[in-house]
Amino acid sequence: MSRKPARPVYISLGAVALAIAALVSNTQLEQFFGRAPHSLAWGPGLFRALLALHGCLLLVSGFLRRNPFDGGPAKRLPRRVIALLAGLTVLAVVLRIPNLNSSLWLDEVLTMARFAKTSAAYILTSFPDQNQHMLYSLLAHGSLTLFGESAWSLRLPSVLFGAGSLWALFLLGRKIGNDTEALLACALMTVSYHHIWFSQNARGYMGLLFFTLLATWLWLETIDRDNPRVWAGYVASIVLGFWIHMTILFVVAAHALIFFMVWLRSGRDWARLSRAAAAFALCGTLTLQLYALSVPEFLRTGLSEVSPASEWVNPLWVVAESLRSLRVGFAGTAVVACGGVLIGAGWLDILRRNASAAWAMVLPAAMGGASMLALGHNLWPRFFFFSMGFGLLIAIRGAMRVPDLLLGWVHVAPPLRAAAGYALSGLFIMASAFTVPRAYALPKQDFTGAKEFVDHQLSTNDHVAVVGLAAHAYSEYYAPQWPVAESAAQLETMRQSANRLFLVYTLPIELKAAHPDIWKAVQTDFETVKIFPGTLGGGEVYVCRDRASGAQSAFAQ
Repeated sequence: MSRKPARPVYISLGAVALAIAALVSNTQLEQFFGRAPHSLAWGPGLFRALLALHGCLLLVSGFLRRNPFDGGPAKRLPRRVIALLAGLTVLAVVLRIPNLNSSLWLDEVLTMARFAKTSAAYILTSFPDQNQHMLYSLLAHGSLTLFGESAWSLRLPSVLFGAGSLWALFLLGRKIGNDTEALLACALMTVSYHHIWFSQNARGYMGLLFFTLLATWLWLETIDRDNPRVWAGYVASIVLGFWIHMTILFVVAAHALIFFMVWLRSGRDWARLSRAAAAFALCGTLTLQLYALSVPEFLRTGLSEVSPASEWVNPLWVVAESLRSLRVGFAGTAVVACGGVLIGAGWLDILRRNASAAWAMVLPAAMGGASMLALGHNLWPRFFFFSMGFGLLIAIRGAMRVPDLLLGWVHVAPPLRAAAGYALSGLFIMASAFTVPRAYALPKQDFTGAKEFVDHQLSTNDHVAVVGLAAHAYSEYYAPQWPVAESAAQLETMRQSANRLFLVYTLPIELKAAHPDIWKAVQTDFETVKIFPGTLGGGEVYVCRDRASGAQSAFAQ
């Protein structure tokens, strides 16, 4: 077999990387990114060291002459399948356009105000808190630059990731099953309330789902086809996933653990293990390269974030909230219960046929949930959204398997059993489709509606105050002129100086836990005038008025 020649492109890139690492100083790097000298601490030094490492790796790769590894050609997609996927993709985009320009919710406001509206250089060197989803911030910045500042342009990258996730889901689905089951899962994803919700969410979660599905498919490919190109694709997927959201750490950790267990049971091929170890190590160093300039700030501020004791750290709360969300997205409790049965049966069938795939679908979420619980971090259902694609594939497998098992006991012919599986899958897809209008009925959080209501109510000597997390939404974006009360004492001072004081807050769980004095004042001194609902669980925006001024106003009238 002929050997591949040296790769001059790798050699050239490696030489350039080494030259930059050696000749560009830390201060010059900071100046290039518009930062003051020494403002990035030791980040530039780490960046240069990693750049030198990767330059050396490129040089070595360029000079090495390797025999190609080939596990056989990949299966090509039939034209009929491509046409069906393209049709589902168009439908998915169309379904994600209505209400795309509605009011931003809190985390989207922070993305807009703190990152997307700034410069690309600032985004690349800034990690002040865990709301920074760096790759998404960069893509959102580009979208705002091209299309102007609006809610829909901020959310556009997520819509595109949502459309792309159908293709990633299909590739994974056909890897562990067949084209028909993969297409059914894609159809279910297309009309999924939750997928639409997150496709219209200007955060990194949809991108995380996309890269999780893509990386899992490529990882399963490496087990069958030990090919450097497949490993390279896997590394790229994981690194980009890390760049958009750190939760993909649990995905790659599960992959590494399962790969090692498979290696132990399959003859212990040391060459294969070394290639896998190199790929996993490269995932780490390349990710660190992308974050190097912002790592000091993250360790100083972002890593020190703590979650106050509240319902959000209670596992029972996340279970209840997840069930509530599922009932919204799948047209009722009965369908959710049926889905639970299908998921159980589907996962067991996948486990029987492909244990690696089965465990790769459940371990990341289990590891992530256990880690968040151990750290006392808020347990929000959206942290598990990256596993949605796995759940859909498992549910469709269950929908196909359960009728086959039940009807097989009474000796029904296989074609009829298959037809029953298709019918059950279709009913599941229809049940999900009926919930799609709910995604458009309300904004995620109606900060703009509350602001318009308060502005209409204000008269001479009336004041307004915002507290808790609502303060970020209004002071940083929607109403910078509205004063923020950070304590009950400040709130009382505002009450004394106003004819009527309107108070705006949201997410009472957080307000009660983080600001108990303000929460007590809200309960005793204010009355709720109007509640503005949204699709974010518990994210209603409350407009209140202090009781004393309300009584005085009524008496005067």
